[in-house]
Amino acid sequence: MKQTVPRVDYVSNVVYKQINTPNSHQSLVLNLLLPKLKDDAPAPVVMFVKGSGFTAMNLDGFMQQRMYLAQKGFAVIEVETRVVPQATFPAQTIDLKAAIRFVRTHAKEFNLNVDKIGVWGDSSGGWAATVAATSNGVKDFEEGENLDFSSDIAACVDFYGPTDLQTIGKGQGKDIEKGHDSSSTTEAMLVNGTAFGTNPGGSINSDPEKAKKANHITYIDKKDPAFLIFHGTNDNLVSVYESQILYENLKKAGVPAKLVYVKGGTHGGVDFYQPEIMDMVADFFEEQLK
Repeated sequence: MKQTVPRVDYVSNVVYKQINTPNSHQSLVLNLLLPKLKDDAPAPVVMFVKGSGFTAMNLDGFMQQRMYLAQKGFAVIEVETRVVPQATFPAQTIDLKAAIRFVRTHAKEFNLNVDKIGVWGDSSGGWAATVAATSNGVKDFEEGENLDFSSDIAACVDFYGPTDLQTIGKGQGKDIEKGHDSSSTTEAMLVNGTAFGTNPGGSINSDPEKAKKANHITYIDKKDPAFLIFHGTNDNLVSVYESQILYENLKKAGVPAKLVYVKGGTHGGVDFYQPEIMDMVADFFEEQLK
């Protein structure tokens, strides 16, 4: 029988970072899908960040899509990052970049080709992936170990992630837009934390300068990697406007980018599990990484 799909091994709970502060003790982990390629060739790498609403990461989610890419010959490495309210921006970006440096450090151990690394995420994971991709070379986000290794990204896929955290509900009706001005929204807690002790908290609109730092558009320049962006036209959680402004600003800067509207698609709906979408993702990473 002719082999068309590689064997894929699963390596879970690899600790890439320890958080030890007076108030926090946490181990952050990677879960790796590792394809065994012909002639034992090292596999190209795609880092994946699962959407969490910024608050709780389900590391078991999206397995179908991750396995789809792994069977196409990519090492798909899921990254756990800190979440709110325990950690505010830029903790998530610092974590993702630390994970990328860790993977480059341990490339031989896992038989990885790390010359070019892709990043991919859905919803808040798409936001995290995109911040990392647009901030190649931003030293403010480089903390921790393995600093001799690069955290640069060569390609980014964003599934329906927010861009400007001040406009997540734009165009979805006055009640929804007004609701996003609450200090209890997860995007507000991501940027401003919770009201506790000496921290006043605040809505996402209470400190526009802080919100701007968590906006991908702040970091976009012509050196950014290629982007493939997907958004459902019926997304009622993250406005399709978010992907539109990301795409428009990438193109304005001269960055290769494509925006795919998934007709009738909802936020994380079944449309994004179909081969038609995943083939586009695989073809994009094939072109950019291999």
